[in-house]
Amino acid sequence: MSKHLSKATAAVGSAALLAVSAVISAPGTANAAGPQRPMTKGPRSAAQLKAPVASTAIRCEKDSSGRTARLYDGPSASYLYDRRFSPGPTVPHSELRHHTPQGVAWWDDWNGKGDDLLLVSAHNAGDTNGHVIGLDPRTPGKVVGIVALGPTHAGAIGLNGKWLFVDGPKNGKRHTINSYRLDALRAELRAGGGSLDRDAQKTVHGASFLTVDGSHLYAGRFNFHGKRDWMYRYTIASNGRLTLDPKPGTRRGLRWETPASTQGVAKVGNRFLFSTSSGRKKRSNLYVTNASQTNLDKASPRCFRAPTMAQGIAVTPGGRVYLNFESGSYEFDGSSGARARNVIPGTHTAKLSTLTGIPGGTLRLGTLHSKKQQDTLGEDEIAIHVEGQKLGPTIDIEQGQRKRIRKTIQFTGNARIRLYEKDFPDSDDYLGQRKLTPRKDRGILSFKRRGAHYRLSYSVR
Repeated sequence: MSKHLSKATAAVGSAALLAVSAVISAPGTANAAGPQRPMTKGPRSAAQLKAPVASTAIRCEKDSSGRTARLYDGPSASYLYDRRFSPGPTVPHSELRHHTPQGVAWWDDWNGKGDDLLLVSAHNAGDTNGHVIGLDPRTPGKVVGIVALGPTHAGAIGLNGKWLFVDGPKNGKRHTINSYRLDALRAELRAGGGSLDRDAQKTVHGASFLTVDGSHLYAGRFNFHGKRDWMYRYTIASNGRLTLDPKPGTRRGLRWETPASTQGVAKVGNRFLFSTSSGRKKRSNLYVTNASQTNLDKASPRCFRAPTMAQGIAVTPGGRVYLNFESGSYEFDGSSGARARNVIPGTHTAKLSTLTGIPGGTLRLGTLHSKKQQDTLGEDEIAIHVEGQKLGPTIDIEQGQRKRIRKTIQFTGNARIRLYEKDFPDSDDYLGQRKLTPRKDRGILSFKRRGAHYRLSYSVR
């Protein structure tokens, strides 16, 4: 466990709506007198702010049995997931009938008696009244209390020793983060429930997901176009206000690239954990990256497939991970609209150590050589697939030709490479598969099938 973990380690949240950022103070609070340092410039509007440009392709491990999962509803997500995660605390059905779970955070020793609490945020239809649900992680089915927050999507939640942070209502087209006194939340939970009024509010680039690590809060935006996006860091003041941290040597905000469709984030030591999902049928993914690198391609990303509709993620001081799901809600369990592929009424949990040591590598594809083409007339049209996904455009190549690929792929577990010859309008011809393991290597992959012979150079590091 990292020494950087604060006692009230927090994490995360899930998607809210697009936004931009600006710097504002809590309502009714004047600026302090005296000299002021130059203000850090916030990020530009969502329309102006460009999504990060990927320099590598990231492939998540998705090998699975294809059968019904043993410990949760629906088909298995992946071997890597099923061997690590097990069911955690669930959200009561009475809450799932009206609210949809989103973020999750861990509150260590919440009552001063050594009892811990798992906080789950949830929104209702129209985001008119979000909830914070206090679950006892040691007693299955036990709800300590439910506290109302007023208007919010409740997509992101985190806390430190004094403050609770939840995404607030939109400020025009912008995202906001609300700050609440943790003492006030403690009092309401001890009473079995109640409501909270915010103490401060900050307008930010995005608050679809957030996490707290010591005196810093990290918050970012869900990208509705399936692209990467940005996460910014803020310093938490003693009064709960947030100040955008500058990138060293600049007046711009310090930011990290985040995976496409990020719903949740947690920070532990020098690592970020990201949960991503989009829709009730598509599988989720779980990422582990190097937090010292702001460029995702340089952050040694490792990822694997998870059940559908993953949302917030949190890490405890004791080294456990909790992953929350929204699929158990009335919106997605089949009672209202189509049923999610995996319906999970709450959280799953795993040991942090089983997630941070998964092997992987960086694969560089060099040159494709056509020793013998398949088609007797014209060119072959070759498609390269890595881990089940097509890599770049189809390659037109004739016998004897060499075509440079120059693609870099980051993979988790093993990398499986397949070649296909496009045969429109008939089905594509499969030319074979080769598997590479995560160890330093270089060489030539040979594909001989259906009369064709192709050689593909590669290196792995």
